[in-house]
Amino acid sequence: MNLVLVILGLVALWQGTDFALEGALRISSRFGVSRGFVGLTVLAIGTGLPELVVGVVGGMEQLAGVEASGVVVGNMTGSVVTQGAVVLGVSGLLSHLRLAPRMIRRDGIILLLAIGLFALVGSDGRIVRSEGAVLIVGYAIYLVALFQAERSGKDAPKPTEGRAIVDLLTVTLGLATVVVAAHVVIVNAISIADDWNVSQTVVGIFLVGAGTSLPELALSVRAAAKGQSSMSVGNVIGSNTFDLMVPVGASSAIFPLTVSRDVMIIDIPVMAIVTVTALVFFIRKKGLQKGEALTLLVMYGAYLILRVFII
Repeated sequence: MNLVLVILGLVALWQGTDFALEGALRISSRFGVSRGFVGLTVLAIGTGLPELVVGVVGGMEQLAGVEASGVVVGNMTGSVVTQGAVVLGVSGLLSHLRLAPRMIRRDGIILLLAIGLFALVGSDGRIVRSEGAVLIVGYAIYLVALFQAERSGKDAPKPTEGRAIVDLLTVTLGLATVVVAAHVVIVNAISIADDWNVSQTVVGIFLVGAGTSLPELALSVRAAAKGQSSMSVGNVIGSNTFDLMVPVGASSAIFPLTVSRDVMIIDIPVMAIVTVTALVFFIRKKGLQKGEALTLLVMYGAYLILRVFII
C-alpha cells in the first residue's frame, strides 16, 4: 500500500507541476524573455518544485522528530544524476542537442561549482542551518546574474499583453497539489525504507529522485522533439543547479540534514562525472548525438547496479 501511495503521490507531483509550469510559462511570455532563459529559470524552477517541496516537507518531518535526511538528500542526488544522464540521454536519442558556448562557459561551470559547494558543506556529515542559507543565497545571486544578463541581451522576444489572473490561479492550484503530494510521497517513502530494510538514501535516489525527475524528462523530451535544444538542455542544467542548492538549503534551514558517507564517496563523484561527461560531449561534438546519449544512459545503468546491488 505504501508503494501505491508513493506512485500516486508522484503522479500528483507531476500533474501539479504541470499546472504550475503552464501558468508560469504564460506569465513569463508576457515579459518577453529568451528560450534559453526560460529553460534555465522558469522551466528549471517549475520542474524543480517537487524536489523543493520534498525538501521542505522533509525538514518539517525532521522538526517533528521523524528522520528524513536520507530521503531528502537521496532525492536531490537521484534527481541530479537522473536528469544529467537519463533526461539528456533520452532527449539526445530523439534529437541532436546543441548548447551555446556561452551557456557551457557560464551555466555549465556554475553547475559544477554547485556540486562542489554541496560537497563542501556536506563534508562533515551534516548540513546545518547556516550552510543551508549559504546554498540558498548562492542560488539567489546566480538568479540575479541571469536576470541582468537577460536584460542586457538582444535575443529576447517582445513582451505580450494580457491579464495574468487566470495564470496566477493555475500556478496556485499547481503548487497546492505539489505540497499535498510531496507530503504523501515522503511519508510513504520512509515507510518503504523501514519495511523493506533498505536505506532511505537508496529509496530517495531511485524511487523519489527518479520520480520527481519526470517533469524534467517530459519537458526536455518535448522540447527536443520540437527542435528547441537550448530550452531542453537549459532545463536540465538549470534544474540541477536549483536542486543542488535550493531544496537542500531550504530543508537544512528548517532542521539540519545528515549526509551519509556513501553519498560523499559515491553519489557526489557520480554527479560530477556525469555532469563533466555531458559538458565535454557538448564541447567536443558541438552537441549531444545518439552515441553520446547512449553513453549517458549506460552510465546511469552502471550507477543503478552499483548503488542497489553492490553497495
